[in-house]
Amino acid sequence: MGVTFFAAFAAFAFGIICFSAIIYIISVIGMFKTFEKCGLEGWKAIIPFYSDYVFSEKVWVPKYVLYFWIACIVNLVIVSPISHSGGFIGILFSLVGFILSIFFIVARGRFCYWVAKSFGYDVGFAVGLLFLPFVFYLILGFGDAQYRGNAFLESGSQY
Repeated sequence: MGVTFFAAFAAFAFGIICFSAIIYIISVIGMFKTFEKCGLEGWKAIIPFYSDYVFSEKVWVPKYVLYFWIACIVNLVIVSPISHSGGFIGILFSLVGFILSIFFIVARGRFCYWVAKSFGYDVGFAVGLLFLPFVFYLILGFGDAQYRGNAFLESGSQY
């Protein structure tokens, strides 16, 4: 029974990895075309963190993207392991991790909002970019939408 369970678990893990790789490839294809519409080199869409940073120069402000990725990395590498220690410190770090997660989601949502606005879409499209980027980047890249400039800078918004 132990070998069968291990084989089933390995097959399941392999399936998840393959599915994730396919979703990532589809997202990169859509981002590649979207980058080209913005006047960026498409190959920059392949590199995960770098692509957000480069894209933010066209749709938002790069320092904000750095903030939300740093919050995510600090949460995963430092805060999460300490929060599993238990006791008061564990609870405190769990709370900090929760706050960092909320910050990441809100900041990522703002990024998606300004991507959508820069292509002439509204909040509904931004929600789609946040939750289903592999579909909505394909729509941006291969659809009729044209890049209209940095909507964040043109709006005069402060954050």
